[in-house]
Amino acid sequence: MINKSGLEMVKSLSDDKRDLVKSLISYSSLGLEMGLCVAIGIAIGYFLDRYFMTSPYLTIIFMIFGIVAAMKSIYQLMKKLEKENERNKDK
Repeated sequence: MINKSGLEMVKSLSDDKRDLVKSLISYSSLGLEMGLCVAIGIAIGYFLDRYFMTSPYLTIIFMIFGIVAAMKSIYQLMKKLEKENERNKDK
C-alpha cells in the first residue's frame, strides 16, 4: 500500500516530466522558428531583387529582418521561461 507521501512523490515526478517535455518542445520549436524566419526573409528579398533588378540589396535587407525576427522570438521565449520560473518558485 502506498502512503500519501508516496503518492505526492509520484505526482510531483510526473509534473517534473511534464515540465521537462514542455521545455524541450519550446526549445525545439524555437530552432525551427529561427530557421524559418531567416529563410522566409531571404526568399522574399530574393524574389523582390529579381522583380526590381536590385540584386543583392533587398536579399541582404530582408535577411537582416529575418535575423531580427529570430532574435525577437528568442527574447519572447526567454521572458516566458523567466515568468514560469518565477511562478514555480512561488509554489
